[in-house]
Amino acid sequence: MRHHMLTLLMILLLFGMNPVSAGETTHVVIDHQEMQQILDDFLVEQSALLPQVELRLTSVQFPAPYQVPLGRIEHQLIPARPGVLGSRRISIMTRVDDQIVSNQSIRVEIEAMAEIAVAKEGLRRGTLLSDNLIEMRYQDISRLSEPIFDRADAVGKIVKRTVRLGEPLQGQQVEYPPLVKRGERVVIEVQHAGMTLSAVGEARQDGREGESIKVINTGSSREVISRVVAPGLVRVEL
Repeated sequence: MRHHMLTLLMILLLFGMNPVSAGETTHVVIDHQEMQQILDDFLVEQSALLPQVELRLTSVQFPAPYQVPLGRIEHQLIPARPGVLGSRRISIMTRVDDQIVSNQSIRVEIEAMAEIAVAKEGLRRGTLLSDNLIEMRYQDISRLSEPIFDRADAVGKIVKRTVRLGEPLQGQQVEYPPLVKRGERVVIEVQHAGMTLSAVGEARQDGREGESIKVINTGSSREVISRVVAPGLVRVEL
């Protein structure tokens, strides 16, 4: 018997195997309490990226507790939508020693509270936004795609569609008015070899700063593509 025990011990030493005693733990259970802590830490990180937004977890449904092997455990949370706002599902990916061992799904309701710009009255399409047409309101923005957090980002722009009283203003709903309007007389500049030449033209399109538009040179009747640089001024890039 003693000879057999010595033989077994030699085999274990030669092949680097460690005997496992009966009842010894070989895995870790990730329970709901730990999942909650992982989720709370994730929301703190996301809040730091959105300093003007207060994130609140209003509802959560965890998967069943799961087991992972012993080792260096790391968790990565991946929201269904980039930036977490509007996400109703978050994946929790668990790695042990850099190997993915589990991928679970958490159902969540996240409230995102922030002060944003809303319409102080009904606004028609094309309305130029002034300070008195905007008010700041603290509300949930979790279902908004591009809220405006600073009224300065809206003042001076026009609304692209009708906006109701109290409706949040969003980035995709507003734009700067054109610096050049279709049919307007403009100066066409051409810069080359340190010289600046100019001609008179007529804009064939509306254009905002930096946009390229079609312009007719009234002297030659030629159509040129020019970049809008200022009100009434376009430039041909050579």
